[in-house]
Amino acid sequence: MKFITAFFMAWGNFITLPCPLKKWDSELKNLMLAFLPAVGAVIGILWIALLAVLRLAVLPLSIVSIVMVFYIFAICGFMHMDGYMDCMDAILSRRPLEDRQRILKDSNVGAFAVVTLVFLVLTWYASMNAALPYCDYIGFLLIPVLSRSIGGACVLSYRPIGHSQYVKDYEQPDRSRYIAVILIQLAVILGIGVAYVFCVPSTVIACGNGIRLINMAVLAAVMILAGYIACLYARKQLGGMSGDVAGYTICFSELAGIMTLALTGHYTFTFMMPA
Repeated sequence: MKFITAFFMAWGNFITLPCPLKKWDSELKNLMLAFLPAVGAVIGILWIALLAVLRLAVLPLSIVSIVMVFYIFAICGFMHMDGYMDCMDAILSRRPLEDRQRILKDSNVGAFAVVTLVFLVLTWYASMNAALPYCDYIGFLLIPVLSRSIGGACVLSYRPIGHSQYVKDYEQPDRSRYIAVILIQLAVILGIGVAYVFCVPSTVIACGNGIRLINMAVLAAVMILAGYIACLYARKQLGGMSGDVAGYTICFSELAGIMTLALTGHYTFTFMMPA
């Protein structure tokens, strides 16, 4: 079945773990991108399992934080981080468009990539360190799902840069059906999140289900908005969509997600705890 093939194609391309079913059909590359939310769900489930093990081990918060941050980049082979670095090098060069596109393809690492990577990782670590004492497990499922939903939707929706690997696939007709596949997966996973809120009591902050649902809605809204703005800006600066721009989009969306988890957890704890 083509949906199964496309899912495992996405697994093989976007997750570093061994793929259980190695299949490839070049005609299904757009459908493969449409299964990025499902790939995000696999990543999120493993992220939750990792957090559960780390909490059982009663490790210091700083150690748990760095392991959790390392995982989210390592599980995809640092692919999205690479796209983020390439885009930062090109965009911050402030050169003419043709030069920015050339820098985007250059395999050498520039100073702008290194400097912005340092701030990306530091912000991730600080936010993770702040989020872990307060956040529900469900947040760690939603972050990789939401970021990959917006990344996949952007690749399928916007015209690629001339040198992008997605140029030929963009010419396929009726691409809206792939967006529908993304939206269906996203709706199912968000539904699982809502069910989790009502079926599993909060283990970190004693708050009502309404507050938890609001926090989940804020997380989704912030991540989608941040991803869309990041993609819009990068496309404007670089002349179109590409795999690197998708990685840049995912990195900004996930960064917004972990920061939102930290802030909503902090303020929920502050206002819910008795004086």
